[in-house]
Amino acid sequence: MRSQNDSEFIINFTGNIRYDTIGILINELKSKVVFLGIQTNIYKKILLVMIESLENIMKYAADDKLSEQTDTKYLPRFSIHKKDKKYILISSNLIEKNKIPKLSDRLDHLNKLDNHGLKELYKSTITDGQFSHKGGAGLGFIELAKISSERIKYSFKTVDKNLSYFRFLITIE
Repeated sequence: MRSQNDSEFIINFTGNIRYDTIGILINELKSKVVFLGIQTNIYKKILLVMIESLENIMKYAADDKLSEQTDTKYLPRFSIHKKDKKYILISSNLIEKNKIPKLSDRLDHLNKLDNHGLKELYKSTITDGQFSHKGGAGLGFIELAKISSERIKYSFKTVDKNLSYFRFLITIE
């Protein structure tokens, strides 16, 4: 399936994310790997980014704050498409506005680091041993930054006075 900008959609999902949803989407990707001729090393990177992105949505999305009046365009989304020799993974979900500064600072910091800096940050984060109440140690975005062949692109779109729609893009070449 081709989109308007001549890229091929591999997965295009909109809706709530649960563990069974993640399993279904992984199986969908697996079923397309051979047909699309995705190399094993690229497939592994796509799979890692996909799982991390979907788990982030499941753990951190503010979907429970979504009112029935809020437009369905703010439901969580996840897509993978191929454009030229790049695989582009896009993840979107609602977040509370008060979390934007910390998240934005974290992503900006990761985008400034080179591969060596990312590896060092990963090592220090792993040995630090501090976990959030959601179970994460802050390794997710570091992993994504290490895998991405470009800087993490991200944006926030205001939904209402308390919520924004967070979107980030990872490129694998």
